[in-house]
Amino acid sequence: MTPIREPFDPADLSPEAFLLGPNRDEEAELKIDDIFGKSFERIYAEQKTYDPFSLEVVDDALWTTSLIDADFQFVDVEAGLLLIGPGHKPCGGYIGCDVSIALEHQGQGLGAELILEYAMRNGGLPTWDLQSAAYSEDGYRAHVNAHSMALDRVFFERKRLAMTAPSGRPCLDPEKLARCRGLIFSTRQQPTVW
Repeated sequence: MTPIREPFDPADLSPEAFLLGPNRDEEAELKIDDIFGKSFERIYAEQKTYDPFSLEVVDDALWTTSLIDADFQFVDVEAGLLLIGPGHKPCGGYIGCDVSIALEHQGQGLGAELILEYAMRNGGLPTWDLQSAAYSEDGYRAHVNAHSMALDRVFFERKRLAMTAPSGRPCLDPEKLARCRGLIFSTRQQPTVW
């Protein structure tokens, strides 16, 4: 696992530029409609049907612990970024251009932290590559809150340090990693079902 050298800092962007993408022209349109909203279970199931291997967690994946709730961790997968909750089960994710948190974990700020984590790891958001950035009402609020988290310099610095651990080791408690080890696989023979 290679820690991130220097995470992307969205604090340099206006909230509008964070939502639309920094290189959009002035006439760019922001679409906000609940038609764009999906449950995490639906997003995960659709991705699993389309490309189950894109959801596998490989041995050298970067794990970081949520600053909002230490019982949750973020982990990279080919399809995007997963939020792993208690019981070591996926309970949220930014998969492709879709972001969602399981209903029972909503309202805690985990969605906003997931979005910020994705942006910091990947240098931006997948919605920036769409013809028009589009969000559900909840998705819009979570993205606005993620930008606000980036402006909180203490919070941002703590996230940056978690991602750039000098040891190059995953930022996950070793005991939790050992319990989760049975779910991690890196062969492409049969995907593990979460």
